[in-house]
Amino acid sequence: MKSIQHLLLAVCLFTSALSFSQEISIDQNAWGYEFKKGEQELNWRELLKETSSVEESYDLIKRAQSQTILSTIFGFASGALVGIPVGQALGNGEPNWVLAIAGGALITVAIPLASRSKRNLEEGVALYNARSKTAFLRELKPEVSLVGNANGLGLRLRF
Repeated sequence: MKSIQHLLLAVCLFTSALSFSQEISIDQNAWGYEFKKGEQELNWRELLKETSSVEESYDLIKRAQSQTILSTIFGFASGALVGIPVGQALGNGEPNWVLAIAGGALITVAIPLASRSKRNLEEGVALYNARSKTAFLRELKPEVSLVGNANGLGLRLRF
């Protein structure tokens, strides 16, 4: 009976230790990305600090951050360049369609950059989540030994 209790205790300790290695999740809304580790929300800086232990993941997320910034700048500029001639045309003015063409050209740069940024971010976070779980399991080296004392023999399990 005691061995079953000890086994259940060991299983409970093992599963609770696994829950400490929480995954990072990504949500995208109208204002950008939301990063969460468990219930804690992270910003870009905290995400980079959290993933710095896995170099490949850190590099992908850092690249995604710079691509997101560039695509936001290009997207804003292209929206302004397309919007100015449209506003001029609606206001019965003389629209400058060259600005709209330049804005369209910037849109063709901003959209692929944003999708590449999202792909790099998702790959980096997935890589971090996979490595952090396996790193925890690699550090966990259970040790089983046979122990004897005045009360009898038994198995000892150390983590």
